[in-house]
Formats: sequence, C-alpha cells, structure tokens
Amino acid sequence: MYYIHYPSGGFGHYMLQMISICFEDAYCPQESSTFSKSGNSHAYPLHCKTWLHNQPYIKENYYNFKGKKSICLIDSGIDDCIDRGMPNTIRMCIDRDAKSIVYQTCREKAEESTFDFDLQDYEIRENFSLTYHHSDNNKDFYLNKWQPLDKTINLNISDLFFNSKQIIKNLIPHFGHCNLDKFESLHKKFKEANLKYYRAQELVNSIKNALENNIDFILDKNYTLHDQGYLNYWLEKQYNIKEIPPYDFKDWFTNTQDIRNCLKLILSQ
Repeated sequence: MYYIHYPSGGFGHYMLQMISICFEDAYCPQESSTFSKSGNSHAYPLHCKTWLHNQPYIKENYYNFKGKKSICLIDSGIDDCIDRGMPNTIRMCIDRDAKSIVYQTCREKAEESTFDFDLQDYEIRENFSLTYHHSDNNKDFYLNKWQPLDKTINLNISDLFFNSKQIIKNLIPHFGHCNLDKFESLHKKFKEANLKYYRAQELVNSIKNALENNIDFILDKNYTLHDQGYLNYWLEKQYNIKEIPPYDFKDWFTNTQDIRNCLKLILSQ
C-alpha cells in the first residue's frame, strides 16, 4: 500500500485518480474520471478508508486489489504536516511556486470561503500582497509547513501544473509504466478544471520571462485581484521593493511596459 499525504486543497484525490488510471501497477477501480465545478476529484472512488486528520488509523480496504498497488489518502488538514511514519508515503509539498495555488485551493475548496471584501480594488490587491509577505516573514504560516522530508516520496504541488514530466518521472519507480495518452488526456482536463488556481503563478512566470527577455506581454482583464496582488508581491520581492504604492498604481498594469515604467520610477527614488 502507498499513502498520499497532502495539505487541504493539495490535490490528494487527483493524485489517487491519476495514478489509478494512468499507471499500470496501480489498482484502478474506475477508468473514467470527472471533476467538480471547483476542480476537485472527490467523485473518484477511494481504494480504502481515508486516514482523516489526527484520528487513529483504521485500515479498511474497499476492494480486492488483485496484486496491484493500492493507495490510502492521508488527509490531515492544512496545519498538521507531521509525517505519519508510514512506508511508501507520497508527500505533496508546498514549494515556492505552489504557495499561491494552495492559498486559493485551501480557502475556496477546503474551507469553501470566498474572497469577498468591502474595499476598493486597489485595497483588495494590496491585502493579497501583504498576505504573501506575511507568509514569508512567519515560518509557522501554513504555506511554509509542507516541506520535503528525507523518508518520504516528495512531490512539488507546482509540478502538477508546470512540470508534469517530473511528476511522472518520480512515480514510475513506484507504480510502473505510465500510459502517456491517458495521462495527457486526464491532465488536460485537470488543468482546465483548476485553471483559476494556478493562473497567478502562471502570470508571474510569464512576466518574469517577458522582463528578462524584453518581450511584450499583455495583461488581460481575466486576472483576478488575487492574481494581481500576487504579481505585485512577486515584483516587490524580486526587485527588493518595499512597496508598490497601491493608490499610485490603483489602475494596475495593462502590459509589461507599464511594469517596466513602475519599476524604473520606484527604483530611481
């Protein structure tokens, strides 16, 4: 048996679904897949009873695995990141590029809360930026807790969206050959269903590339205030800027030239 230990909103159910369907040595209770409106994979059948939070582990298999490798989910919430000490544990880690992803999935998927604020847009944008700065300055903040461990199989959550080949590479030694056609078909649906959660980091990646290579990049209106605030945070951190004045740039950016002009103005002061 393998165990998938993941934070709230950390895609543990998708990992179960993806491994079951795409890897030949894993037990597959169902070949088809679905995603909810929020992007989760909770409708996919579990192999066995989930080990929930810090409750005692009660092994309860739902199938005869017929020699195939089975998977138990360890859903211990967002704060309890302590390894359960079980062999063959896959640990979903909150790496640097996953922070904006998990922040949103934890709030919207796990807590079912919304980002509703009675504030002006520029104030909401600033609040998101300050949240990520707060995370950097407080090691006990939940986004900093799910780090790799020596005795677990560590997978970066951001690799699910930006480096899926690494995910496959890390899983093959444990679950055998991966059917790439099945994987690419399923993973495309997964990314489409979860687009809003990784757009902030995707935006940062695009802006970083555009600034480094002097490329023009248009910022469309589909980026949420969260995405915008996360980019402001990244710019402040990347260029060692104390603050992008929220009111002075309340209309935000429309393209990379606006960002260059902002950086030039602030850095020249």
